[in-house]
Amino acid sequence: MATLSVVIPTKNCATLLARTLAALDFADEIIVVDMFSTDGTAELARNHPRTRLIQRDGYIYENVNAGIDAAAGDWIMRLDSDEVPTREMGLEIRERIGRAPADLCGYWAPSRTYWCGRWLRYGPAYDPRSPVAGERFRKILFRRGTARYRCASEHEDISVSGRYEFLKHRYDHYSIPSVATWIAKANYYSDRDVERADAASLAPGDAARAMAWQPLKTFLVFYIKRKGFLDGALGLLACGCYALYTFVDRAKRWERCAGERAPRSTFAPAENARSTSKAGSVEKSPLVNEVLPQKS
Repeated sequence: MATLSVVIPTKNCATLLARTLAALDFADEIIVVDMFSTDGTAELARNHPRTRLIQRDGYIYENVNAGIDAAAGDWIMRLDSDEVPTREMGLEIRERIGRAPADLCGYWAPSRTYWCGRWLRYGPAYDPRSPVAGERFRKILFRRGTARYRCASEHEDISVSGRYEFLKHRYDHYSIPSVATWIAKANYYSDRDVERADAASLAPGDAARAMAWQPLKTFLVFYIKRKGFLDGALGLLACGCYALYTFVDRAKRWERCAGERAPRSTFAPAENARSTSKAGSVEKSPLVNEVLPQKS
């Protein structure tokens, strides 16, 4: 029988994670890769059946890759802490991987995205390949050894090899429960992307021009071409946020360009100032729980 491991990256998301773990009774193994949470996330994972906890710092997709490397299953499912598979999806996955032909390497899965508690059907959630408006496909289930992240961006797609098929049943993505959550996520993701950008590829003029036209282009694509207007005020909010993210990202790139070309300050910080570690540093000796017996 084919075995299934689920890999979930986490950081201070105990409430979200509890709901996701409860829906994963169809998995043989769950691997939670936690960024040293302080809200009980690690304890929740440590005490959940069939779950291994790995604690390490790093970019999110670096942590996912670490979970993929540690997985023992024949198949690996990659989820976020705010993504909850439906019961029907779990049953379909077990059935499909049990009879998958040798040349099949993975599956596209449909998902529904929720903003402020409401299902977003168009704009960023619109996928022309889907027969259901508001169900977007994503590669989240694959054979072990056939998929990996490049870790170049916080929004990159996973790199895969081989043939993929489509699942019928979905998972629910409770992505943005509030505008405040979106602001926090946008700030975190854009910081992580800008700090790892190749300095040689950054040009203040290019970044400044991008601040002017890319947000407008992003808004028009999502709101008009992908029919975000059909979601009413919710669609306007989502499309506007995506456009604003583009502006913030380009503004931070311009800020970095300008800062690196500006004269160095002679100001010396106080000796007792709080020091910070390099973003994206990786824990050399991750803490790993023992693997609990797999579900028969």
